[in-house]
Amino acid sequence: MATVTMDSAAHPKGEALKLTGWTVFASVMLLVVGALNLINGFTALQHTGYYTNHLVYTNLTFWGWAFLIWGALQILAGAVTLSRNTWGAYLGVGLAATSAILWFFMIFAAPFAAMLGVAVSLLVVGGFTAGMHPDEY
Repeated sequence: MATVTMDSAAHPKGEALKLTGWTVFASVMLLVVGALNLINGFTALQHTGYYTNHLVYTNLTFWGWAFLIWGALQILAGAVTLSRNTWGAYLGVGLAATSAILWFFMIFAAPFAAMLGVAVSLLVVGGFTAGMHPDEY
């Protein structure tokens, strides 16, 4: 029979992140949303006519680069989390939460892509927070 201990001695600070199902799910979804942000950034830079209604994003060159950098950071955080580093999960939560806000502002310019981006970003936040154990803080 297995027993569970809540001591800090059982889990030293330098130990690698335990990959639960939720953590793997959130990491893979973070890779997906990072790829979506990369595509969105390339689209904003190369095909400015695609976004017909510029209610929030008026400077598509700036926002195209912002989405490109944001997507690259999300892909990095997803890959780092899959390599069992805890800071990747914390970075992933922050990046995905901010990504959900950024995608929400795109709702009038590209409704389907924006709804998909918000949904996937919120799944990432939920997956990382559900997969964290209290003794891993």
